[in-house]
Amino acid sequence: MNKIPLKLTLSALGLTILILGLLLYLRVIWFVYPNKSIYQVDGLDVSNHQGVIDWKNVDARYKFVFVKATEAVTFVDKSFLENVEGVKRTGRLLGAYHFFHLNYDGAEQAENFINTVGGVIDLPPVIDFEFTGNPKTFGKSETELLSELKKCIDKLEERYKHKVIIYTTRDAYNFVIKDNIDNPLWYRSIILPLNKDMPNVLFWQYHNSARVNGINKPVDLNVFMGSMKELGDLVMKE
Repeated sequence: MNKIPLKLTLSALGLTILILGLLLYLRVIWFVYPNKSIYQVDGLDVSNHQGVIDWKNVDARYKFVFVKATEAVTFVDKSFLENVEGVKRTGRLLGAYHFFHLNYDGAEQAENFINTVGGVIDLPPVIDFEFTGNPKTFGKSETELLSELKKCIDKLEERYKHKVIIYTTRDAYNFVIKDNIDNPLWYRSIILPLNKDMPNVLFWQYHNSARVNGINKPVDLNVFMGSMKELGDLVMKE
């Protein structure tokens, strides 16, 4: 049997890696894909980073959208109202999120969200609580962060009469949320499959740079763990 030269084998391997890298760069393939028997409903999350969105041309498969509303105690996303109107016009379920700043009072951050969003949303309010690494490296203990996060949660739940959803990443979950917060989760995991045994996960953000018609810039893709009916059950009732 003739042996394939090592040099040729390495060249083929290098070409394969190059092609895979190019396909990832062009978003033709991705790292993970949700099991559609479990995660049955597709959705998006958007902010001013996506620019002006042509909502009527966004694929109807995306049934829910979380729009960025606020940050810290005064910041309001400048595309918030425009995105709210676009989502509402196309009949999708609307949610909104607040990007939590680690150095501001939690209750004041909640007030910023409440004053900006009011009662326009269908889905429960979301706190985007994320960081990378050990919080002690930037001068905060887990106890301090947990205290401010709970103040924000309490204020929002007092207003909306519904459990707040926490968007989070691996480090933020492991250092602060795990064993301390029992709110439903929206979890970010764009390279590894989501652990199906992880408690309280409702939404999974599995892609952070997809191309979608009607949106000129890369956008995040999300799925809901459950059916459209179960997602409808989350809609807040006045």
